[in-house]
Amino acid sequence: MPNVTIQGPIDLRQIIIRRPEMFLRDPDGIKRVSEYYINTECTKLLLEALVIEPGKKQQFFIQVCKKSNGAMVRLEPTSPVEKTVGVKRLMGQVAFAIRSLYPGSHYAKTNIAEHLPDNEGMKNSSRGGKKLRAVA
Repeated sequence: MPNVTIQGPIDLRQIIIRRPEMFLRDPDGIKRVSEYYINTECTKLLLEALVIEPGKKQQFFIQVCKKSNGAMVRLEPTSPVEKTVGVKRLMGQVAFAIRSLYPGSHYAKTNIAEHLPDNEGMKNSSRGGKKLRAVA
């Protein structure tokens, strides 16, 4: 299951308030987050996502879970979604947008390092990856 762990002081309420850009358009299609939902304890955030790739349209949820030392970005476990390159790229964009809100935070563990727009914040990923630039 694709995931990214971000270490640092992450406040999920601020993600809702500041609503960072989570949209990608490239030759392979469109990837975006449209709605944000948070639980009453402010420990889980659901992001309604849409990925349109050639011949395939997928709607699903990305889950951001608060951890004691940061947050984890992953696919919502009950979301039936094919883990395509577009889905992983959107997850990378979500992780990048969250990390960008919190100076001093960094990526801790991930299995999608190659899909992070800017993996400068990488410390100990399970897969190293070359540095990528954000696509707008």
